[in-house]
Amino acid sequence: MSWLPLCNAFGAMFFIFGVFLWVLWSLFFFVFFSGILLLYLIKESMLSFVHYSSGFCLFIVSEVVAFGTLLFMCLCSEESGVFSISSFSELPLLGCFILGGSSVTATAYHHNLGSFSSRYFLLFTIFLGCCFIGLQLVEFYDCGCDLSFCVYQASCFCTVGLHFLHVLGGVLALFVLFLIGEDFISGSTLDFIVWYWHFVDYVWLLVYLVVYVS
Repeated sequence: MSWLPLCNAFGAMFFIFGVFLWVLWSLFFFVFFSGILLLYLIKESMLSFVHYSSGFCLFIVSEVVAFGTLLFMCLCSEESGVFSISSFSELPLLGCFILGGSSVTATAYHHNLGSFSSRYFLLFTIFLGCCFIGLQLVEFYDCGCDLSFCVYQASCFCTVGLHFLHVLGGVLALFVLFLIGEDFISGSTLDFIVWYWHFVDYVWLLVYLVVYVS
């Protein structure tokens, strides 16, 4: 079981803290830390041991650390008189329903594997994911602030943007699964893709509460 994903997340956490708090020593620490991790990555890449479940669990833990760091920065840097990047009752709320619906269709696909209707559930999940991506693009375009306004809004943008990239990656993985078919993908890989999509959905609910509602 590799410990590199978790260490990478902690390294990213120190880097983000250093950037937002303008602590110069954290940048040197990040470069030194990244060099050590790169050496261990090369060493582990030469080994042939495979631990799919353990690696996926470590990946999820590292993602929790990364999102937790950004959400913590959103809570700590909030100031009076600074508005959120978007109204909580408009596009972000609609995004909750879209991703929530995609989680339902992903579960239906997972439970109906091998049946005729499973591909339709998967296709509808991809469609909802694309709708959420389009919704986020419209929100970014209509937003009245950007990364340079203040630390709080920069933290919010980074958090929402990171989640946007995760949704984009999840949609691409689901689309590849749709093209190839579950018969040509191992059961563990298929499970990980569906679980990853559920993780992305649940993270959005937390992002919505912290970034838009709080």
